[in-house]
Amino acid sequence: MDDLGLQGRKVLVTGAASGIGRATAEFLIAHGAAVALLDRDAGPCADLGGAVALDCDVTDADGVEVAVAKAADTLGGLDVLLHVAGITLEARTDVRDLSEESFRKVVDVNLIGSFLVARACARVMVPAEAGRMVIVGSPAGVTGPSSSIPYGSSKGGVNGLVITLNEHLKKHNVSVMNFMPSAVDTPLVRRSLAVGEQHGADPSVTQGFMDKAVQPADVGRALAMMASPLLSHLRGSVFTR
Repeated sequence: MDDLGLQGRKVLVTGAASGIGRATAEFLIAHGAAVALLDRDAGPCADLGGAVALDCDVTDADGVEVAVAKAADTLGGLDVLLHVAGITLEARTDVRDLSEESFRKVVDVNLIGSFLVARACARVMVPAEAGRMVIVGSPAGVTGPSSSIPYGSSKGGVNGLVITLNEHLKKHNVSVMNFMPSAVDTPLVRRSLAVGEQHGADPSVTQGFMDKAVQPADVGRALAMMASPLLSHLRGSVFTR
């Protein structure tokens, strides 16, 4: 018996190839969920054993629609979206030196990508009159500054997107929540910290960050539990350490 309530849950995980996304998918699959795995390169997902692994660039509107529809078709519906995919660029770059290209790229992936994935999932969930979307944000976009101006800005936008979508979709019994982990030791974070040091960040600050960082599995377990019907009462933003 699966006392976590995840057995048979139909869950779509984006950014599933590494970091928090992969850890989340591993936990879900281990507890009997039916999981569809999306990533820009889904090849590394092959060993996870999900129901389906699909290449999907979240900035490609048509590609997102196709991937989500195929995932829902394979799973026989869609109970939960756990949207993890995201990037960061230009850590510690002075705003005077920040390129429009970098800013747009981060916003395209983190904010526009979140919208495109949520829209595609809404097209599955609204007709079913049931569903939950959990979109990974960041405290950097809500409660504190980020070392990356594009990242912090995009995650602030994600928070606004979540609040607005939840208001629009709740009449269809579809809830939208923001999940905001703090310091996590992921490949994305390590690359960002390395860039920050190249731009003059004090190595002791980097080390201090890593000393506080938790592992992807720690956050992945919490995010995976958001897919459980046992937590259907939760609303709003969930912060994790």
